[in-house]
Amino acid sequence: MTRTIGVLAGKGGVGKTTIAINLACMLGLLNKKVTLIDFNFTTSHLAIELGIIPNATLNNVLRNETDLKNALYSVFGVNILPASLNLSELENIETSDLKSKIKNLLNDSEIVFLDSAPGFGREALLAMQTSDEVIFVVNPTQAAITDVMKCKQLALQLGVIPLGIVVNKYKNKKFELRPNEIANLVELPLLAVIKENEDFLESEAARIPLVFYKKSEREEFFKLACHLTGIEYIEPSFLRKLLSRFI
Repeated sequence: MTRTIGVLAGKGGVGKTTIAINLACMLGLLNKKVTLIDFNFTTSHLAIELGIIPNATLNNVLRNETDLKNALYSVFGVNILPASLNLSELENIETSDLKSKIKNLLNDSEIVFLDSAPGFGREALLAMQTSDEVIFVVNPTQAAITDVMKCKQLALQLGVIPLGIVVNKYKNKKFELRPNEIANLVELPLLAVIKENEDFLESEAARIPLVFYKKSEREEFFKLACHLTGIEYIEPSFLRKLLSRFI
């Protein structure tokens, strides 16, 4: 059965799309059949991040202009369904019963990730309504944490299962709340902690997901992938961590 998981954030700029891309790719490396959909129709970034120049997009599918197979692009072991960069293609998008449509069209995928628009607008609400489960991406700032609390309440009202939080862009500074403190505040499991890292900027410039660009930085995404799939995760030893930096 296909799982549909929304990747959400209460505010923009927290790194939600980057997390979605690398998590999807990590699951692909674990031989899972994964599809990542750009659900941010007005400010879509997925195609840009991955260097895709799409001939057909999710917008065309929802406008009944093409079949789904024509809008899917296989990159880095993952099927990508981008949204259009053309604002004129926002018109006449049919979003009714979108949840069952996606499950029917992508029933060969084990997991479908929805890279949502940030906030609480129409697109973010649509992504949440289309999801079975959601992951929240949050930065260690009071504003981001407050917004995730709101997102969580909305998800529960819609009957969507919150799986937990990914703390992203963590600097481990004294002025920041600790990841465990954030998890306690929002009352959700801490799934992963992704530290602030210039390697992300380099990998984005190269249009290569970090889990491929720098394998030594995979660990937290591997941990997150294990959590989602029920694979037993064993914390790496200090020696293994050290060796991974040199290999």
